Amino acid sequence: MIEVAVALLIVCAAAIYWYARLFPQGWGRLRTAVGLPTPQPTIGKGCGGCSGCDRSGKGGCH
Repeated sequence: MIEVAVALLIVCAAAIYWYARLFPQGWGRLRTAVGLPTPQPTIGKGCGGCSGCDRSGKGGCH
């Protein structure tokens, strides 16, 4: 019985993970409807603050 419960928890966690990945707008609406805070998007620095970037303009980062 414990194995069934663990397997069910794993399947539910995987379903929630893939729902959030495949349908981010629906996931955001669901989180808002439930009352959970939505994560704020982070503002990236770009490649300017990275020491591994090619600043010559020929290549990419790292």
